[in-house]
Amino acid sequence: MDSPNQSWKVWVFVFCLNAFAIGGAFYLKSIGIDLYAFRGTS
Repeated sequence: MDSPNQSWKVWVFVFCLNAFAIGGAFYLKSIGIDLYAFRGTS
């Protein structure tokens, strides 16, 4: 994982994973599912 070629692939993967997670959160919110309900009480 020291090569610069693999380093940018890891960053692209992380960015895409985060974009997918944020998009999924907005999608669930748009259909009426509250993600904060799964956190439990604090």
